[in-house]
Amino acid sequence: MRKEIEVYITKNYYELLSIAKKITKGNQLSQELLHECIIQLYDKNDIVLNKYTDNQIKYYIVAVMRTNWFSNTSPFYYRIRRESAKYVDLKEVMEMEADQESFEKEQLLVILEEQFCDLNWFHKSLLELYMTLGSLSKVSKQTGIPLTSVSTYIKQSKAEIKLKITEQLKK
Repeated sequence: MRKEIEVYITKNYYELLSIAKKITKGNQLSQELLHECIIQLYDKNDIVLNKYTDNQIKYYIVAVMRTNWFSNTSPFYYRIRRESAKYVDLKEVMEMEADQESFEKEQLLVILEEQFCDLNWFHKSLLELYMTLGSLSKVSKQTGIPLTSVSTYIKQSKAEIKLKITEQLKK
């Protein structure tokens, strides 16, 4: 790179950064664009300009930034933009899948609650007590119903709810 261009970049870095923001229309990659273009200029040995005035250098750098931003074959596109686009696409897909999963779980919970409410009062009361206390023996002690009977009633209630849910999901 020519010494004049290096001096210009050093003195006018913030102006070039604002130009990069205008080119990218405020995109978060504007600083990356500027840095990538500076690296390209450093790697380039022969920069031919008629005069090395500040305006000539500025317009040359702006042209390099515009070319890199708008071209799908530029080094900037291949190194930075394409990778960030893949990340954004992946993130959107993951968010859509998470929304879909939460929607499906919500649907299942609604169906489960409906089926629970459709149980007769006895089975519903026992199942509710079982879910609250957490064990069959505690339900048996609290209600005075034999443990084997409590176990049978709870299994019947679960099986009935499961059957109705699978029927509803097949519709």
